[in-house]
Amino acid sequence: MDRKKMTVLVLDDEENILSSLKRILEGCGYTVITKSKPEEAIDYVRNNVVHIALLDILMPNMDGITVLNIIKEISGLTQVVMMSAYSTVDRIVSALENGANDFLLKPFDNIDAFISIIENSESKLLRWQKILSETGAI
Repeated sequence: MDRKKMTVLVLDDEENILSSLKRILEGCGYTVITKSKPEEAIDYVRNNVVHIALLDILMPNMDGITVLNIIKEISGLTQVVMMSAYSTVDRIVSALENGANDFLLKPFDNIDAFISIIENSESKLLRWQKILSETGAI
C-alpha cells in the first residue's frame, strides 16, 4: 500500500504535539488527521478508514484507554500506539492489554525511534491485511 493511502490519526489535547507529529508523519509520506478531542477522533474512525492511531492517554473528558477500546471495537485492524508524558507501569500494561500496538513516552527525544514504531505498526497492519486477504476474509 502506498503510504499516501495510509491514514494516521493523531489524538492529543496539545496543539504543539499535533502540529509536530503531523509535520513529521507527513514528511514520511503518511496522510495525517489530527484531533484534539476524543469524541472527534471516535467520530472520525466511525466514518473513515484509519490505519494507525496515535492516542494520548491523558485527555480531558475521556481517557485514551477508553478511546483505544472504542477504536478497536469499530476497527480491529487499526494499529494503535499510545503516548503519554505521565506514564506509569499500570498505564502501559493497561494499554497493551487493551490492544495497543506500542507505547511512546513524551517528549519524543528520538525521532528515528518514533518513526520506527510507526513503520512497525504499518508493517503489522499490512501483514494482517495480506493474511485476511489470502483467507478470503477481506
